[in-house]
Amino acid sequence: MKPSTLKQLRGNTALDSSTLIEYLTGTDLGKVLRTYFERMELDETAYVSNLTIAETFYVLCRREGVESASQKITRMISSKVIQPTDSIELAIEAGKLKKRAISLPDCSCLAVAKETGARPVFASRGTELTRGMKRKPFDVIPIFLQDIR
Repeated sequence: MKPSTLKQLRGNTALDSSTLIEYLTGTDLGKVLRTYFERMELDETAYVSNLTIAETFYVLCRREGVESASQKITRMISSKVIQPTDSIELAIEAGKLKKRAISLPDCSCLAVAKETGARPVFASRGTELTRGMKRKPFDVIPIFLQDIR
């Protein structure tokens, strides 16, 4: 992957569970995130909420079992490639966004992005999220891995 391909992912990001699932299951979209992690600068941070971690763990459990999911999540968190972040303010912001008929985990990612000044990153353009963006733009502009490949 050319370095210019990842230009959209430069700077701080707020990662949705869809991106982590793609990364941890080794898909083509996950390879985009892997390359981003490998090329992160020291002043760049990939933020995630605890809800993002919970949803990622849940999906991996369904696909691969509890033991595999536990190992992958533990390894990822231990590597310090992601920075878990949560606060009451983030929870309230996610709750406000939930009025927009998008999933709570998507709201959590958008809230983390807004509170940290990061760009929210999703694996693909989900129907709910895209519809929500068309009705009224979010305060932060999402990036989609499917557009970067």
